[in-house]
Amino acid sequence: MHKEFEQVLTTNNGRIRYIASRYSHDGEFDDMYQEILLQLWRSFESFKGQASRETWVYKVALNTACTFVKKSLKNKDVKRFSLHQVIDNSEPAQDHCQAEILNNFMNQLSDIEASILMMYLDGLSSEECAEVVGISANAVRSRIKRIKIEFENQYIGE
Repeated sequence: MHKEFEQVLTTNNGRIRYIASRYSHDGEFDDMYQEILLQLWRSFESFKGQASRETWVYKVALNTACTFVKKSLKNKDVKRFSLHQVIDNSEPAQDHCQAEILNNFMNQLSDIEASILMMYLDGLSSEECAEVVGISANAVRSRIKRIKIEFENQYIGE
């Protein structure tokens, strides 16, 4: 089981790191990343294969991140907290590589939309995305369509 778990972590490390960075705030990345790994380990034996490993990783990681944020807010007694990072779009898009453009675009999206886009780009089906975020597959397809339109409007133009 140890080797199998290591393989899951190796395969999904980018996803896990992205989710931890997306939801962490004020230097909490390492703590959140470790918490996600811990929860993946704790629930690894109970994974029954009803969904793909990627879907399971997304679901555990997103649920852990949301729980971590809630606990963090409660502990800090913060009244207002935004999971969005403010970005500066004043530089022209052509000066950036594709990864930077995608990262900047994803930072503009809501957390759910960014998660849906990440899963979509990883090749998960609408049904798998819906299972992870807790909305219908039709809602996922609708959000993907809106995300594509928004990306075209911002970066491709007329």
